[in-house]
Amino acid sequence: MTPSHRIALALSCVLALGLGACGGGSDSPPPAPPPAPTPTPPAPPPAAADRIEPLDTAALPNKAALSAPAAVAVSRLPAGTVVPRVELGPLAALKLSAGDGKSAPLQIGVGRAVAATADAAALAARLQWQPLPDGSQVAALAFDSPGAQALRLGVRVDEAPAGTRLRFYGAPGSPVVEQAAAQAPQGAAALLWGPDTPGAVGTLELQLSPGASPAQLRLAVPQLSHLSQTVEQALAAVKTENDIGTAGRCNLDVMCTPALDAESRSVAQLLFTKPDGSYLCTGTLLNDTRGSRTPRLLTAAHCIADDASAASLITYWFFRAASCNGSPKVDPASTRLTSGAKLLFTDSGVDSTLLQLNSAPPANVVFAGSYFGDGVGVGAGVVSIHHPEGDLQKDSVGAVTGFANCGTGTCSSASADAGSLLQIGWTQGTTEPGSSGAAIWTQLGNTRYVVGALHGGSASCQNPGGADFFGRFNRAFYRGLGNWLTQ
Repeated sequence: MTPSHRIALALSCVLALGLGACGGGSDSPPPAPPPAPTPTPPAPPPAAADRIEPLDTAALPNKAALSAPAAVAVSRLPAGTVVPRVELGPLAALKLSAGDGKSAPLQIGVGRAVAATADAAALAARLQWQPLPDGSQVAALAFDSPGAQALRLGVRVDEAPAGTRLRFYGAPGSPVVEQAAAQAPQGAAALLWGPDTPGAVGTLELQLSPGASPAQLRLAVPQLSHLSQTVEQALAAVKTENDIGTAGRCNLDVMCTPALDAESRSVAQLLFTKPDGSYLCTGTLLNDTRGSRTPRLLTAAHCIADDASAASLITYWFFRAASCNGSPKVDPASTRLTSGAKLLFTDSGVDSTLLQLNSAPPANVVFAGSYFGDGVGVGAGVVSIHHPEGDLQKDSVGAVTGFANCGTGTCSSASADAGSLLQIGWTQGTTEPGSSGAAIWTQLGNTRYVVGALHGGSASCQNPGGADFFGRFNRAFYRGLGNWLTQ
């Protein structure tokens, strides 16, 4: 065989996929074929860089509450104890601020100064301490504000021995809420606001640990909040026209829209107290990029914008009807958290506040997803879930009709680039005082994302064509709110 023939044969063997298939030149066995490559699974689609997905805790393998339920608190006063009482006398007139419509929180109570216990020495003189078998001591003092539907006591803790417990309760048989004195905010004017206890009489019970002396305790109750209506009334089995639920007839019962169940489970009614009274707004639980289940709540800056108001926060979850227009009863999952919150972010320019609750929310809540891109334009469909007039959850359906900037009581149209708020027109439902801070969702693909928080507006059952305005979530996100959701 000539050299040229050998070269031709070698090339033909290579093209035939292997020298082993060709004759001549070697007695060695043909090499084993190379192993088949392991198939590479397709890469998952990258997470969108302009949104945070919702997290439904009811869909997680462990559906238990995010934190263990607290032990049921009880009074430790010995049977037959006569509790001293501070009588404030009737209010000359209950003047609730009319506010600025939805641009202000819904006021449901007024502040009252309590001169009789304004300083630690005055309160100490009224306490009658009694020993308990375990070596601890207990005393209580009741406060009477005639005509109140509920009371919140403002306690200033100047000094307290380790282990001191505070208990709050109202009318006989009402629940007892216990807090540690160490949880009280610090500062000369800082108050620990007790829960909203039903009835015109609110009681503060104090318990010292064994070995502690009453002389070591320095606290005062310089103020209380006299509530003209109470969220607890609406939690009763039957609602009446005199209860807190007085929303307009055009509002939509959220329980009649099963597709909004997930969003509904992210919404809470907010009760908070300031020196001049107690107020209601709406808030929405937000997820973060890690799905950490850290309880961060979005509401309006005109509702809560300071540490003291945040610390006074009480949240009501699943505060909705038990079924679609078929029962006056409240969802049996309704839950109240009284442990307050911390202020993380607030910006009046976009009327948005982010809070972090001091305790975990109940089981089966949803941490809402959010969208902070620029894709929400005129014509985008939206829904909102809120508590108008402090009522059970309602929903509203509409669309973005423009952009705006809002000052004190006025809003003016703006371009998409310049506007800090979304202008919304409703096709079903409306919003009312008490709805303030409620989130608005838009749908991208199969998922709804929060894109704003309610500032205010003129829409109502009597004015269905009026516009409402929501602080743009993407503006708040890039002004600093997003730092808390992307850590």
